[in-house]
Amino acid sequence: MASLSSPNDLWYAFRQGDEAAFQQLYRLYAHDLLNYGYKVTNDVPLIEDSIHDLFIELWQSRANLSDTDSIKFYLFRSLRNKINKIRNRDLFFQAANLDSASLYAADDFVIENNLIELEEVDQLHRQLRKSYALLTPRQQEALNLRFYQHFSNEEIAQIMGVNYQSACRFIYSALKTLREVVRIFSLSLLWIELTRLL
Repeated sequence: MASLSSPNDLWYAFRQGDEAAFQQLYRLYAHDLLNYGYKVTNDVPLIEDSIHDLFIELWQSRANLSDTDSIKFYLFRSLRNKINKIRNRDLFFQAANLDSASLYAADDFVIENNLIELEEVDQLHRQLRKSYALLTPRQQEALNLRFYQHFSNEEIAQIMGVNYQSACRFIYSALKTLREVVRIFSLSLLWIELTRLL
């Protein structure tokens, strides 16, 4: 086909199955994509494979593609996703090639860490529930309306029959109390970790 006047014309023709338009799109954007790939990774074969795979997939899925406000943005974003996908696949296969003993040791370490984190989260939740129970009924009501019922502060004031400043004060003072609980809990965990290391 003859050279088209704009990238959008090329994109439209390519989506209709025009191979010449597809080749022109490749020539138009391949250099920019290569340069952008260098910003994402210094692995040149990975960049080249990603661009190659990207254009193959574009051609295969051309009938399902839609118009785009920016072809360049679409291609750059697709390339980044493609690089990440291939890199993650390669990392997976590298991990699969580890000997089973080290893999099991790594799994045990991850499981143990996850269990410790879950226990810490559970402890924090218990502490927050205790602290929530110590809030005034008005503070509890304000928090419930704000974070569980998703009312605005103005709506909370109307529901509770108080002025706007009072509603804000209930929420602020309650959150301040709960944040202090989180801060103290985090400091205690840090202290425990430090004593383990010493």
